[in-house]
Amino acid sequence: MKQSPSITVFMLVWLLIVTAVLSVFALMGLGYNLVTDLNAQRDKVHQELINKRATVERLQTMLAEIRSESLKLFYDQEQENHHDETVHQYTRVLLPFIARFDVEDNTNLERCQRALEDLNRFTDRAEEWASRYHDVRRRYLEGGGLMRIRRLLRQLHSIADMVQGRQRLEEAVLVQHWRENSSTSAEAVARHIIEERQKRWYPLLREIRSEVDSLGQQVEQLASARRTDQLVDIRDNMLKPGLERLKRNLVILIEDHVLDDSAALDRLEQLKVELFGKQYQIDPAYQTVVVTGGLYELHRDHIVLLRQRMVLDKSLQESYVGLESLNVALAQLTQSRLDDLGSQAERWLHETLDSIKQGAYVVLGLFVVIGAVISWLVRRQVRQMFLLQRDKELILNAAGDGIVGVDRTGRASFVNPAAARMLGYDAEDFLRRYVVETIPVVLANGEHVMEQDHPISQTRQLEQGLCVRSDLDAFRRRDGTIISVEYVATPLIGSAGQHEGAVLIFKDLTRQQQAEERLEEKKQLLDHMSNHDSLTGLPNRRLFQDRLYHAIERARRSSSEMSVLFIDLDRFKKINDSLGHELGDKLLISVARRMQSHLRRSDTLARLGGDEFVVILEESSHSHFAAVIARNLLNELSEAFDVESHRLFVTASIGISRYPYDAEDVVGLMSSADAAMYHAKSRGRNNFQFYAPEMNGRAQDFLEMETQLRDALALEQFEVYYQPQYDMRDQTLVGAEALLRWNHPERGMVPPGDFIALAEETGAIVPIGEWVLMQVCRQNRQWMDEGLTPVRVAVNISIAQFRSNLSQTLEQVLEQSGMPAELLELEITESMLMEDEEETITLLNELKEKGLHISIDDFGTGYSSLSYLRKLPVDKLKIDRSFIAHVVHNQSDAAITGSIIALGQNMDLRILAEGVEHEEQRDFLLQHRCYIAQGFLYARPMTAEDFVRLL
Repeated sequence: MKQSPSITVFMLVWLLIVTAVLSVFALMGLGYNLVTDLNAQRDKVHQELINKRATVERLQTMLAEIRSESLKLFYDQEQENHHDETVHQYTRVLLPFIARFDVEDNTNLERCQRALEDLNRFTDRAEEWASRYHDVRRRYLEGGGLMRIRRLLRQLHSIADMVQGRQRLEEAVLVQHWRENSSTSAEAVARHIIEERQKRWYPLLREIRSEVDSLGQQVEQLASARRTDQLVDIRDNMLKPGLERLKRNLVILIEDHVLDDSAALDRLEQLKVELFGKQYQIDPAYQTVVVTGGLYELHRDHIVLLRQRMVLDKSLQESYVGLESLNVALAQLTQSRLDDLGSQAERWLHETLDSIKQGAYVVLGLFVVIGAVISWLVRRQVRQMFLLQRDKELILNAAGDGIVGVDRTGRASFVNPAAARMLGYDAEDFLRRYVVETIPVVLANGEHVMEQDHPISQTRQLEQGLCVRSDLDAFRRRDGTIISVEYVATPLIGSAGQHEGAVLIFKDLTRQQQAEERLEEKKQLLDHMSNHDSLTGLPNRRLFQDRLYHAIERARRSSSEMSVLFIDLDRFKKINDSLGHELGDKLLISVARRMQSHLRRSDTLARLGGDEFVVILEESSHSHFAAVIARNLLNELSEAFDVESHRLFVTASIGISRYPYDAEDVVGLMSSADAAMYHAKSRGRNNFQFYAPEMNGRAQDFLEMETQLRDALALEQFEVYYQPQYDMRDQTLVGAEALLRWNHPERGMVPPGDFIALAEETGAIVPIGEWVLMQVCRQNRQWMDEGLTPVRVAVNISIAQFRSNLSQTLEQVLEQSGMPAELLELEITESMLMEDEEETITLLNELKEKGLHISIDDFGTGYSSLSYLRKLPVDKLKIDRSFIAHVVHNQSDAAITGSIIALGQNMDLRILAEGVEHEEQRDFLLQHRCYIAQGFLYARPMTAEDFVRLL
């Protein structure tokens, strides 16, 4: 068994004592010098260990600060950044620290200097980028350029509206003159109106409004673009021609004196400046816009800077890899330095002992007591050397990286706790094992590398100063699990050049990889959320426009065709109003799933918002294919949807546009499909229509109709008509039904069937219904004040009114008008009664307590049960006109009508028949004891002035 150094020194000292009897004083002096030198050597090594430990800890702290400051440089705009100062401070500490190791060889020092120079260059580039990015972002967020552009577009739109409104007013005045003057003057007025409309500026007004709307959409596309090629396309192919067309049309209006001044051209010029800068111009060679500033230049700089940040972020990661390499180098240098200190101490001890041996011949006469004292001093110094060795091991054990020492046979001679913990071993159990077998390196396919390819085996072929390095590899632990590691294997070369073993230093990267994977998952989730509808999970408008753009490019390259289907659910707002938005959202999810299941994987189904969906059909060679898809979707949507406890039915209107026949860009295809969809709605809904050029005018008419309907109430264009209700037995007036008419300035008197459905769909039915209630009550109160016979007037209530604080509205109407509640009758439909039975019964009871009369309109067309009907506090049943129309010649209608009359009599309810136009119908009703009726047989709907003559 090999003896420890302390025992060897002890025996040598006693041998010297026996032989050193010749000179006591010389031995005492030699011993004193020995003790002094050993103390100095111990203090030197101990102090150096303390200094290096403090320096390493400081460098680790500063490296963490560099990481933190780098992240703030990119992502924290508010806090002050000290990245450059921290890097310089790190350099001032690191370079002197490494220089103390590389006294003879400056390899490591030069390597560190290169890494720090790369980091400083990255710092300069990153700070320059941050300054530009923050400046562009501040101008982008605070400049308000987009808001000014939107305001200018609204002003141009208003100018066109004012010109059109003035023209319509002039025509209305001329029409009034036409009505009042003689036939000769009327012909002159008519010719004048026709000549005005044939002038070249007249159709330009609608074109200007359309062009301004198109520019608004193009500006929004410019603001949401994510690539510079998209910006160029929008600038040269959308904005430039649109601005030129708008300027041309405005100049024509000014030349024809339709516009009094050049304010519109000034607004147009301001719009160009806001878009392209004050010094913009048109390149005559390529007919493209040369931009000098504005929203376009600012948004392009923003996109370029975002791409530069990706490049800088990659450089940042490479710099961090370089800093990690410096940490590994520091660990190697520290280990090497500690080994050198131990070797120096050992050599110094051997040299001192040699000196003692040489002087032994002189000191053979020394006394035994002096020898014992020297022996005690030597043992104490050797013990202190062992303490220094223990401190060295404590430093290695405290290291966070795994460190394994390997002897020349390939067995583990040292393992720190970090390495044992990472590999799943106890430190004692790990020692003396073959490292190649104990730490297998795992390939991507799960197999182990060959023994000759193991990093420890490879170190046997290396020379001094070289190492085996891997930034990412895998070790298999004792329990069979795999960890991702970064390692460095360095050979240990003896003084004679022989291989004494190796040192393996590795770091567990498993948690770091997991954190990076989680970060990547979060990025993917955010990207998905920004491009998909949060309710249905379908692509949203942004992703849809991108896919449509690429689909158009693919079709253009392959000279193929494609189609766009614009889908709008019919009367979906009624479901939201009656059943609530939560159930409406669930219905939208079911609709999206059903449509998605009947499309190809190559097709794109997106939700634009609300109840609007759109489909991209690529590689559709002819219109028949798009028609088949549209028809299949309509058939699938017509099937019932079971949502919670409700069985719901929906239909859709589909507009189809085709590339390249209808349009060749995103905006054109969408506009054409939208116009075709509006045409489908005008054809009765629940159908599909292909785009045709004349549909643009129809879609515009539909939109104008919707806008005019919203303004009709404020412009007092509505009028209430009254249709009398008679007792057929004695022709006595017993009541009236209020009917709404729209006195349109251009279309004339519009019946309810042409606009009530649109009012319900847009939500305008609620304020219109409240206006009708107020008008009827005020008119009836006026008749009472004039001493006329009181008459009960029936008013139809829509489902939107029924669900919108109807009770409170009626209280206000009755209070403000002063009309008695018993003179107001509310007509509700069977379908309204079937929604939320308990709430409906509660509301009707509340209305009855106020004194109001309630009747069920169009009775017999719904599905209300007899048991439910008995619970309702109703006063009257109105037989639908569809049964009365054929009651004489259709046995089925006659049977249903007779059953309704018998049901009402059994429930002690009044019965009224609608649409009585012939005497045969009257006779049938009298025969079955139905005595109250309304219809053309007795009176048509009339104005209040005509109706008052009947009172």
